[in-house]
Amino acid sequence: MGKAGRSRELPELLIKNARIIGKEVVKKGCIVVTGSCMGVANIAAKAASEEGGLILGYSPAKNLKEHIEPPISYPKPAETEIPIFTGTGKMGRNVLSITECDGIIIVGGGIGTLTEFSTAYHEGKIIGILEGVGGIIEKIMALEKDLKSGTAKAFEAMIVKDKNPKKLVGRVIEEIKKREERPRKEVPITFKNARGKELSGVLHLPEKDYNPPTSSEVPAEGRRVAGGSESHSSLRSEWAPKPPIVIICHGFQGTKTQKKYVKVARSLREEGILVFRFDFEGCGDSEGNPRDLTIANEVSDLEIAVKTVLKDCDVDSNRMAFIGDSLGAVVASLYAQKNNIKTLVFWSPVFNQRELLKGWYSEDDIKAIKKNKVVYKKEKEIAKDYYLENKNKDYSHILSGFSFPILIVHGTKDEDAPIEYSQKLAQKYPNITLKPLREANHKIDNVLLQEKLVNITTKWLGKYLPR
Repeated sequence: MGKAGRSRELPELLIKNARIIGKEVVKKGCIVVTGSCMGVANIAAKAASEEGGLILGYSPAKNLKEHIEPPISYPKPAETEIPIFTGTGKMGRNVLSITECDGIIIVGGGIGTLTEFSTAYHEGKIIGILEGVGGIIEKIMALEKDLKSGTAKAFEAMIVKDKNPKKLVGRVIEEIKKREERPRKEVPITFKNARGKELSGVLHLPEKDYNPPTSSEVPAEGRRVAGGSESHSSLRSEWAPKPPIVIICHGFQGTKTQKKYVKVARSLREEGILVFRFDFEGCGDSEGNPRDLTIANEVSDLEIAVKTVLKDCDVDSNRMAFIGDSLGAVVASLYAQKNNIKTLVFWSPVFNQRELLKGWYSEDDIKAIKKNKVVYKKEKEIAKDYYLENKNKDYSHILSGFSFPILIVHGTKDEDAPIEYSQKLAQKYPNITLKPLREANHKIDNVLLQEKLVNITTKWLGKYLPR
């Protein structure tokens, strides 16, 4: 935006700079927005069009006839310009065009430009001012030192000034990028399982950026848009391959908020992997009663969790992996039987329920389960359904059907599920790698050992979920 008037009436300096800015905006992969009038806006639009750039021209008129005929008589749109007929007059046009932009660039101008400047300031836009070409805004800027300190700081945060038109475009776009809203790193979501219970989960969105293709490889609708006589936000700011996905399955009546799950999720997202951790029914923040826990129900919960993530997130479903902790290893394995999985990571798995249950529950516990349908073990409730489901089960046979690589991390001081069980699995199946974690118990709740656990897991998944 800036000085209006017919081109022949404009100083050569304004014409030269308006052309440079129009071309430079396009070269930066941006969309040019103008007020679709004569003068600086028209010159910048024509220069942008020569570069094959897209221009959005916000006209005060209500149609093309009114736009080009007296009394308005604005220039015809440039070859690659899309006219937007607002029918709101100059002031309305200014508000609409500025509202839709991320930033503006001012080249000279008078009272009309002052109203545009004021609108942009109140809308919190980045304002680029080309110095050395005159105009009312340069005079306003000369008064900066006389403004109150609070206003001066606000001006300083919003205004970019430069005598070089190319540098000005670059600096304005740089400031716009700094303001771009990034997706939250961790996004809570809820979904309903097959039994109508609302389950709670947290998505960890990938952190690592990917190298975008060159501008010639990106179609216009996918380009970052900014700058020009004004600048316009784009639909997408970066192009990247779809990230792989890892889903964490917690242990028996555990929760998604356990430190080791949070740590590994944050570590993996830094490697460009989308991670989802959630609470099974009756656990943590999810609805339901822990007494209703069965492996069959948790497999059903996992199936719906996967469908939810694949529906809501743009991920590569062909690069999927699971981290299964304790009972979660059994649940993840049952899911993997019928689905395409790249790799599995097990922490302290408990496949041989038949033998492990003998150590977990005394005869009195079993009598209590059969009589009262539940027994309380510390902070957990073990229900009759779970006991009857698993008292004769050894799920380790599932692993015979997998050819993809599997990692088991197991503590050497695990009293709930001794490491010997995992050692036998690693000896039996060549695709299983066992990493003993010295001095770790079943929960792996030691902070230093959790760091090792996270490092081992991140390295493994980084290898078998390649980009």
